[in-house]
Amino acid sequence: MGDYSKTFEWIDFPQGRIRYAGGSRGRDEAPIQTFAVEIGGHIYYGQIDDVLSPDQRSYRLEVVSFGWLEKEWSGTSPDPRHCAAFAAEELEQIQLLLSQGVTVWCGLEERPSFLFRSTKASFSGEITFGYGWALIKDDEGRA
Repeated sequence: MGDYSKTFEWIDFPQGRIRYAGGSRGRDEAPIQTFAVEIGGHIYYGQIDDVLSPDQRSYRLEVVSFGWLEKEWSGTSPDPRHCAAFAAEELEQIQLLLSQGVTVWCGLEERPSFLFRSTKASFSGEITFGYGWALIKDDEGRA
């Protein structure tokens, strides 16, 4: 077994920090991969998946949901009862943190499992954000 200690460490950037939070069973019991972001002194969790291309030669990453206040809620659609809402500027920071985090994780010997290595498919470098991946604050600060 490899040394996974660096895989789960917080990675600091000017706008906040990010870490791989591991795999787990989601609220609906499907296996999921999670990450955590700390911005503004708060930690939020999200779900990330690898999505194989139609030709199965590459894959991209897709953020399925984000903003959970507790890791165990990851794996379900964002819900204002258990999930934070973000201003557009905050979402841009989160997207940048994830991009920077993926760059660091790709350089690790023991990568997060969503960044798998294969002789058949490689990571395309693309990160997408699914429809409704996070709750957005309106002008009055409501989700």
